Amino acid sequence: MKKINFLINFTCCLILFLILAGTARSARIKDLAAIEGVRENQLLGYGLVMGLNGTGDDIKKSVFTRQALINLVKRLGMSITPEIG
Repeated sequence: MKKINFLINFTCCLILFLILAGTARSARIKDLAAIEGVRENQLLGYGLVMGLNGTGDDIKKSVFTRQALINLVKRLGMSITPEIG
């Protein structure tokens, strides 16, 4: 009798578990919680390559490099003095 009750209880628990597992949804912790003092930061970068002396871009001679830096600074809301830009 105890064995039959155990099997009935086990079967009911198994069926209940399978029903509940089918309705479960996955969620990331970061979508459910917020940590005080933590915020998202947008990263912005501009590459700088260093190597042999005289092999890099000269900002006074390279139109593309100069214009790219001017546009980058303008998009950040800053202004450039005429000597530099």
